[in-house]
Amino acid sequence: MLKLFRWLASRPLWFLHGLGGFLGWLTYLGSPTYRRRFRENVAQAGIAPAAARPAIGGAGRLALETPFLWLRPKGEPIRPPVQWSGEELIPAAHAQGRGIVFLTPHLGSFEITVQAVAERYAHEFGPITVLYRPARKAWLREQELRGPSTGSGQADSETPADPQAWRFETADTHV
Repeated sequence: MLKLFRWLASRPLWFLHGLGGFLGWLTYLGSPTYRRRFRENVAQAGIAPAAARPAIGGAGRLALETPFLWLRPKGEPIRPPVQWSGEELIPAAHAQGRGIVFLTPHLGSFEITVQAVAERYAHEFGPITVLYRPARKAWLREQELRGPSTGSGQADSETPADPQAWRFETADTHV
């Protein structure tokens, strides 16, 4: 599985999104349990089934972004560049001596948010503390601990784009 993860990480994002969209639909159509849970969640959220349909492919795209983000070479900026909204709030909060809490969904957004903030601000503001729930699969947990760039699991803030400047703390329960 690790070889597949590394192979996926070396593909361009447009390819991963195409493959992920296909795999998202394949999972939805091929797994009655996933399909039932998806529909229950959509109903609980009060979203019309037609409006939720794009999320089926989106879930697959999101899953295949993870290797791309985690195994990006050290010092290589995120490509395509992240588009920011409200970026001025980050340095303003830091200047006031206030901490910043980013609340993100558990897949995709967590990784991209931390990497983008580290890439943009780690050299200026220092390391970032990340609270997350570790993966259940051992091979995936190993990749989480290695981090997206150096594979060392050690703090290493040589470059602002190096998300190894993160300090990881695990949470055993959902937040």
